[in-house]
Amino acid sequence: ASETTATGLAEKHFTIRYEATGHSYDSIFGDYLAGATEIFIEDPFLRTKHQLMNFQRFCELVIRVGSIRKIHVLTGSDDAPQERDADAWFENLAKDLVPYDIELKHEFDPNIHDREIRCDNGWTIKIGRGLDIYLKAEENFTGLGRNDFNLRPCRDTKVDIFRNP
Repeated sequence: ASETTATGLAEKHFTIRYEATGHSYDSIFGDYLAGATEIFIEDPFLRTKHQLMNFQRFCELVIRVGSIRKIHVLTGSDDAPQERDADAWFENLAKDLVPYDIELKHEFDPNIHDREIRCDNGWTIKIGRGLDIYLKAEENFTGLGRNDFNLRPCRDTKVDIFRNP
């Protein structure tokens, strides 16, 4: 059994099954971001449009959490044009975050593989697929889940949320 911290949160380890719903970023790990002022995201796959849109949704959660002031992103790219496109996208998002007093910094490293979110409040979140856990909205005939990730079917992945040693 996991110990519960002073915040009432316990470590979590679970699997999200293919096509499962009810797993927004907020429901998976929103509570674990509370109280953090700085987060470090390593995800080699924040490079294509849908992956960057997932990251934007993550940033919307960060705004709602309210305490985070700095986001550091380390990601990868397949080639120079993809890196330029992602770089421009990150720069635009950084400007969008300024009114919320959130600083976004990003860099590219072609050698990273693992995916994790480390928070300065002591929590680390590891998701096997990183932020790219959702099936494409186009694969969903009704279109439900396009805007509400609680309704979006997921890909199969493992989630581990634990205290930093």
